[in-house]
Amino acid sequence: MFSSAPVTLDPNTAAPWLVLSDDLTSVHDSDEKQRLPNNPERFDPDTAVLGRHGLSSGKHAWEVNVGDNTAWVVGVAKESIKRKEKVSSVLNNGYLCVYFYHKMYFAGTSPLTRLTLKRNPQRIRVQLDCEKGKVSFYDPHNNAHIYTFKHAITEAVFPYLWVGCQKSPLKVEPVDVFLKLAES
Repeated sequence: MFSSAPVTLDPNTAAPWLVLSDDLTSVHDSDEKQRLPNNPERFDPDTAVLGRHGLSSGKHAWEVNVGDNTAWVVGVAKESIKRKEKVSSVLNNGYLCVYFYHKMYFAGTSPLTRLTLKRNPQRIRVQLDCEKGKVSFYDPHNNAHIYTFKHAITEAVFPYLWVGCQKSPLKVEPVDVFLKLAES
C-alpha cells in the first residue's frame, strides 16, 4: 500500500500571488507577488491554479482539504477559460465549482445558487464523470451531497482551486492505493 495524490497542481498556471508546496499538492495565498514568467497559461490577476492533467474521459475523484480557509473555490475548469482577466468562476465562463465566501456556500451557476449545508465541511470531494457530463461535490465526512452540475464535457477540464485566504492552505489529499503483486 502507498499514498498518492490523485491531483498535482500545475505551477505554470498558478497566479503570482500563490505559493505552492514542494510536492505540488497544496496552495496558499500570499501578500507578495512572485516574479514568474507571464506565460499564457498562468492566471493573473485571479488567485487560481489548475491541476497538471486535463480530463476528458472516464470517472475521476479527488478530495481537497479546505480546513479553516475562509474564501475558496473548488471544482473543474475548461481548458479554454480566460486566464488573463478577472472573470467570475461560474458555469457560463467555463467553470463547474462550489464556493465558500463570506461564511456562505454557493454553486457557480449564473446567478449563484446559495447552498445550505448542515455542517461546515473540512474537505470537499469532487467526483467527475466525463461520459455522463456530471460534476458532483460531497462532504466526505458523512458523504453528504453538496451539489451536482450536469453539463456536457466537450473539451478537457482541469481540477481548479481558487484561494482568497492566507491563513489556511487548500490541500489535495492523498488516497491510499493498494497493489497486489502477481505471483509467478
